[in-house]
Amino acid sequence: MTISADETEGTSSSRIEEVWVYSSTDVLGAFPLPADIPLSPDALGSNPELMLSAGIRANAISSTRQPYPFYDAYSYLPNIEFGGRDTLNLVLGYTDLAQVIVAEDFETSNRFEESSTSTATIGRTEDPNWVLEGNASGLIHLTSTEAVLTSNTNEQQFNLTTSGPVWLELDYACNQPFWLGLKVANSETAQRYPILLLKSTELNPNKIYLDLGPMVRSTPDATYYEIMLDAIYDGSQDTTTVIVDNFKLVRYP
Repeated sequence: MTISADETEGTSSSRIEEVWVYSSTDVLGAFPLPADIPLSPDALGSNPELMLSAGIRANAISSTRQPYPFYDAYSYLPNIEFGGRDTLNLVLGYTDLAQVIVAEDFETSNRFEESSTSTATIGRTEDPNWVLEGNASGLIHLTSTEAVLTSNTNEQQFNLTTSGPVWLELDYACNQPFWLGLKVANSETAQRYPILLLKSTELNPNKIYLDLGPMVRSTPDATYYEIMLDAIYDGSQDTTTVIVDNFKLVRYP
């Protein structure tokens, strides 16, 4: 199962780890990909049509696997005899109602800005040794003298208020931890809230789906949000690295 995003939705990168299978009356199960899904007449009943949904690991936690609420489900009507086999290679998209905000893909700009207390910087690089996808990515190098990065998107003022789900997608690679979160502003103040600490990937590319719903629902007086990215040099190497790309905010209006 892969994703094909249209030109307004940014990257087609995804990390779909399993397929959730539903009959007309029941949940038949969640199956790690590539999946062999056993079907029986008793399980399918009088209406054999199935719905297949893309499963992701919410917040990079293995125990929080769930269908991603913004990817299309696939309707499948089995047409195979007993003992037969069918193979599906599915290309899905975002649902028609999903609002996909390409917050930063670093292709033409860098909307992240460091605070006055930062000693490290987040820059835009076109060096193919550091680019995760496309022509450019965001790059952070940390050392004992450039040890603290405190940053967020600058004056983007994202509207994330919704009664439904709201998520952040991000591609990254790193050899030390870094924080993701939100800067939350209302008519009087602006506060920064770290949400999740991402661990080292040994610079192997990864993707995360971060559920922002709990934070958004706990700040009903917010007038806008910005994405927060912080890192503190961990001393594991002389120079540690964080690479980020393809920030997307996805919600239902």
